[in-house]
Amino acid sequence: MPEHIDRRRFLGLGMTGLAGAMALGLQAPRVAGLAGSSAFASPAVRTLRITDAMVEMVDLQRVYMWTFADALGPRQPGPRLSFTEGDDVELEIENALDQPHAFAVAGTGISSGAIAPGDTAHVSFRAPAPGTYIYLDPLAAPLNRLMGLHGVMVVLPKDGPTPYASPTPAVRRLFEDLGSTAHFPGEPWVPERSRIWHFHTVDPRWNARVEAGDDVRADLVAADYLPRYFLLNGQSGYFAMHDPATAPRGRIGQPHLIRLLNTGMVAHSPHIHGNHVFAVAQNGVVLPDARFIDTWSVGPMETVDWLHPFIRPPDIAGPEDRPLREVVAQELAYRDDDYGIRQSPLAYPMHCHNEPSQTAGGGNYPGGLVTHWELTGDLDGVDFPTA
Repeated sequence: MPEHIDRRRFLGLGMTGLAGAMALGLQAPRVAGLAGSSAFASPAVRTLRITDAMVEMVDLQRVYMWTFADALGPRQPGPRLSFTEGDDVELEIENALDQPHAFAVAGTGISSGAIAPGDTAHVSFRAPAPGTYIYLDPLAAPLNRLMGLHGVMVVLPKDGPTPYASPTPAVRRLFEDLGSTAHFPGEPWVPERSRIWHFHTVDPRWNARVEAGDDVRADLVAADYLPRYFLLNGQSGYFAMHDPATAPRGRIGQPHLIRLLNTGMVAHSPHIHGNHVFAVAQNGVVLPDARFIDTWSVGPMETVDWLHPFIRPPDIAGPEDRPLREVVAQELAYRDDDYGIRQSPLAYPMHCHNEPSQTAGGGNYPGGLVTHWELTGDLDGVDFPTA
């Protein structure tokens, strides 16, 4: 019987995964950014198991899915793989299902080839150029990917101020300016301040047919695909909004890198409030210019990296040299009389401008692809009051 993954357990996996990694001496940035993730930062042989699970959606409906599992068990999406450029990597890919499956990293030559049911493939490779990669089962495309056999692989450079080994001059200049110029006061970017936003879609009609053992043709799935659920790091709605591994948090002047990828079947246009961001890489290529944007289209099987500067939001009243903690205590101290909710512009939403993705089940809003980012303190290092 497939294992059941519910939302509460999913959040718990995120916390226990981080705690376990820290207990083992792994660095927090290798696990931060993906709920339930585990980090493969060692050249030792690691195992991924292709299996199945019943995954609970935001409206409590259970959907049959295929998953990549590791020692922590199945999760959706698969566990995050993290390496440094040039690492010698060895993976064992076990196929516990009753159809052939495979493992591959999109845009590279890394592939296991087809793995027969019950067999194990050994995949050895040298970690490629730094960047954001999608790993997946490429067989019967797009069916196996849509059923849940996908995840993210992150490769970091050995050193340098940027996430890339060979940044373009504009992107290098942008990262070098962080913490050293009037426009970007504060600190430089460090890998610890990174997040992953992994977008996916689910049309449970096809999942139910696969569960029933039907011979599902991939071309029919592609031609008649109607997403009912829109996932962000495997979660939706409330659970995506309040997962600390998804929502970037920091003080003014603590820039974050957000790695976005889309393994679903529709394009998304993620949009944030409070700051604009810089698009610095797309589909494995560092961009020639750092584009200052607030919305960016991410199509199926595309990736994009955003630099989120975490500057003081320009729409807050008062002189810029006034600490925001004073503004919070005064102008922003208003609380709604009926609900006791305080006014605060310091937690800003991220939502998709392709509006159907905000829903679940055909109309439950905002039960889809949503999260937020949060400013927690001033440039001088003093946190905002919480009362």
